[in-house]
Amino acid sequence: MTRTWLAFACCWLALLLTACGGPPAKSANPTRRLDERRAVEIIAKAFRAERDQPVPGEPIQLADGKALEVDIVASGRKYGVAYLTENERRNLGAALPPRDRTQGDALQLVRGVGDDEDATVLVLHDVDYVHDDHVGSGRSASTITAERKLERDVRDFVVRAHAERWR
Repeated sequence: MTRTWLAFACCWLALLLTACGGPPAKSANPTRRLDERRAVEIIAKAFRAERDQPVPGEPIQLADGKALEVDIVASGRKYGVAYLTENERRNLGAALPPRDRTQGDALQLVRGVGDDEDATVLVLHDVDYVHDDHVGSGRSASTITAERKLERDVRDFVVRAHAERWR
């Protein structure tokens, strides 16, 4: 009788332990980077919101003879924004100063060299503006969130340019 009782108790305990387990862990939703064309549209919109006329930028010279492709500049000014993709980062290599991770979400500003030494460029990395395609409450980041973060970063830069009276 005790063996039957012990076997029954063990089965009951095993059943109870397996029933208490939660659902299996979910993997993170796959994310995508904000498309460069859409990012440039948002950057131009942010310039207009701060009363600057956005125009297509031209490359500026960096160290090591490499050029940084500036996507948008303020008309008649020497400041602009470069939205970098993985390929652009790879092509620039060491010419692009590394980001200071201790600064958290701080904006990365780069100055040109030579004839471009008075140019100030906000460097934005596509990996900082990601979203998923998942619909509903289980999503990690929406497209709207990524776009708003990009717009906020650009507007912060332009406001600083105005406050510090950059040319």
